[in-house]
Amino acid sequence: MAAGSLGCTLATVSAVTGVDTAGARSLLSELYRVAVDSVDGARVLARHAAVCEGEWRFEREGRTLNLTLPAPRSDGRLRLIGIGKAAAALAEGVIASLSDRHRPDDVFLIVNEASRAQATRLMGAVSPSALTIHVGEHPLPGPASEAAGRALIEFIGTPRVEDRYIVMLSGGASALCAVPASGLTLADKQRATELTMRSGAPIEELNALRRMLSAIKGGGLARRLAPARFVTVAISDVRGDDPTVIGSAPTVECARDPDAVIQNLQARGVWTLLPSSVRGVLQRHVSLQHDAAQPDNYAVIASLDDALRAVHREARRRGMTVHELGRTLYDSTSVHAAEWAERLRAQLSMYRERDAGPVLWLAGGEPVVTVRGQGRGGRAQHLALQVAERIDGVPAVCFLAAGTDGRDGPTDAAGGIADGGTWARIRAAGADPAALLADDDSHGALSLAGDLFRTEATSTNVADVVMAIAGYR
Repeated sequence: MAAGSLGCTLATVSAVTGVDTAGARSLLSELYRVAVDSVDGARVLARHAAVCEGEWRFEREGRTLNLTLPAPRSDGRLRLIGIGKAAAALAEGVIASLSDRHRPDDVFLIVNEASRAQATRLMGAVSPSALTIHVGEHPLPGPASEAAGRALIEFIGTPRVEDRYIVMLSGGASALCAVPASGLTLADKQRATELTMRSGAPIEELNALRRMLSAIKGGGLARRLAPARFVTVAISDVRGDDPTVIGSAPTVECARDPDAVIQNLQARGVWTLLPSSVRGVLQRHVSLQHDAAQPDNYAVIASLDDALRAVHREARRRGMTVHELGRTLYDSTSVHAAEWAERLRAQLSMYRERDAGPVLWLAGGEPVVTVRGQGRGGRAQHLALQVAERIDGVPAVCFLAAGTDGRDGPTDAAGGIADGGTWARIRAAGADPAALLADDDSHGALSLAGDLFRTEATSTNVADVVMAIAGYR
């Protein structure tokens, strides 16, 4: 994976404003790669999963999972189902962990366009006739997402009690696989999803809505797999790694609280804008109380915590002082931008007084943007641009916000870089950075500054990582 390709050369960045952050940018790019590699599904499963005594077993730092496999030459089938941006990587890891005596009979994947090539390469590991690949739309479900969901239902057919399924979930699953609940059309779901996303609702609220509008989510897939046994392996991009939120919980029967969903939609001004069919489904939904504890057939094999730990270890190995804030970025980008700017200014002042070495600040999460303008961008780019405004003219600081999936919002960038010269470089390009920010055009603004952070698709997704260096030579 190539990481950190910026919109203009670092020499140009330095020449325009006299701010030279080449070394810090390079280091942040390398640490981003460390984060992503640590939560790559293929790497994690190849390292932590194996077949032992007829069981497929996964174990990583206290997380365990076991599935008794069908005996060779028995009537039982081993079938893999993967949904999400990381589905292809997860399937690659599962297949690599299986023994020669236990190969999958079928592999069914629903991926995004960026993962199509990786999914296709699995034909070298399984028979081409055993591999089915569908590409859905993201971040909003489309006709291909609905077709993929209906094909999944057909693929499952009538499971046998002897069958075994390994279900693989990751971020993006909710949009990539979409079968509307009875009484709804795909257009209804698209409208409800788009309105809720643009209102600034966190992923927990969005997925609670999706579960109630779906024939697959909220345990619907699990019910279709009965009476076969199955396990779920997941890469989490949600706060708290809650199985009832990841991918909108297709394999977990979870609580439903339609009153709370309706109240959230009303509070965000979305309720009256929804199609009447969606309002009707939500009003007819029956509350269901269910234990939300993680089931014993479900394991989160990689999460934001794993990525942050990996970066922390690597930065310490390189001799840096590390301040890890953990998974704390769930407020508005404006709130977090103010916090990070203040933090960097204070750290830089301390650095000057003590002539100390560089300090890395590290955190993760999914900050919230309420879209009001007509520009393009994503939450990571928006956060980077807001930080740039607050550190304008400040030397020896460099900030990176990036999505671990390599894509931030509906753009081709993973996120954005900001330093003390970003704001001035936008002005030097003939644009008003404040106006671009007000129009939510963080992508356009950072492109003018040469501060877009681009990577290839990473085949994983554990939300966003945010890092900043203060004090370097």
